[in-house]
Amino acid sequence: MRSWLDKYTNDKVRTQMYYAKQGIITDDMKEVAKNENLDIEFVRSEVARGRMIIPANVNHRNLKPMAIGIASLCKINANIGSSTLASDISAELEKVDMCLKYGADTIMDLSTGGNLDEIRKAVINHSTVPIGTVPMYQIIADC
Repeated sequence: MRSWLDKYTNDKVRTQMYYAKQGIITDDMKEVAKNENLDIEFVRSEVARGRMIIPANVNHRNLKPMAIGIASLCKINANIGSSTLASDISAELEKVDMCLKYGADTIMDLSTGGNLDEIRKAVINHSTVPIGTVPMYQIIADC
């Protein structure tokens, strides 16, 4: 999935907004237009203007692109996370599966305990939707 990115590996900037401003319609933009029932040029122009985003980190190869912003459908975010009392990667992956099963468009990993790097890597690799994190939690855990 997302193999189109391979031809852009030498670009210094690899964001949807960068490509949209260059007039390039990415495969992610095409998929968003199809899923949101929007004109592809509208998607590209709104991404270029900053009124629509496609949270599609180039390192998240398993991602199914989606859009947030002007004219896009309402999105559902789900929160998951480990703690100092319960930290198990398999449990976090089960939470991801439940989020996806019930239609989450994005997932926020609010983990505060355990090996946060390992947990986040596993969650991102397992998920097909964008994953957000709270960097301050990592800083606090590392202190």
